[in-house]
Amino acid sequence: MKYTMKDITNSLSPEKRRTNGYWDRLVVRPVSYPVTWLALACGLSPNAVTWISVFVVITGSALFAITNGIPQWAGIGALFIFSVLDAVDGNMARTTKKFNPWGSWTDAAGGYIAYTATLLALGIAAERAGGFYGPAGLCIFLGGFSSAANMLMRACVQSHRSFQTALEGAPAKTSASGEKWISENLGITGIMDALLALGLAFHFLHWVLCFYTLLYGLGSVWVILKLALKTKNSGR
Repeated sequence: MKYTMKDITNSLSPEKRRTNGYWDRLVVRPVSYPVTWLALACGLSPNAVTWISVFVVITGSALFAITNGIPQWAGIGALFIFSVLDAVDGNMARTTKKFNPWGSWTDAAGGYIAYTATLLALGIAAERAGGFYGPAGLCIFLGGFSSAANMLMRACVQSHRSFQTALEGAPAKTSASGEKWISENLGITGIMDALLALGLAFHFLHWVLCFYTLLYGLGSVWVILKLALKTKNSGR
């Protein structure tokens, strides 16, 4: 079946449009539409695009972390390509109406891998660029810490959604606030790639690292406390 650009753009529901971050609405999503059309025309599946995006983000993170000059900038470019492909697989699933648990799991796993690879790469790149005044390896430690805090926050959110689904007998609705806002606006599909580019260009990668360490460190504590109160009030 052939799909048109109108089919693809109309597949995005009003609710999904509202929960998308500003960077996604203005940059990533418009770029993703023609890429989606091409992927569908080539007969790719949403899951195939997800795994291609995982390969792209791991390659981009490695280039950003351990190279200099043009290859390092190519790594940042690959991270942007990941954010586009991360939108493409969802566009494809909605357009073709092919939803399944395997696809949802694959998409979630791809996101976990992307955040882990990118934040670790940021720590290594900041360390190689000079980092903070302090013990050797501090930036690498902070990259690992921010990665772990991000994973903890995402895991707690997913666990709470599963709890709500079991309690209410229906899938939990996506929230446009809190952790969702952080992910959509400040994460890897938000302005993170732009901040990495600015940090590399103007030599302040260590401050970008500091920002994400605080964001995900404090964010994970806030999310855990918020979800704990919600769960308690739900009668668990």
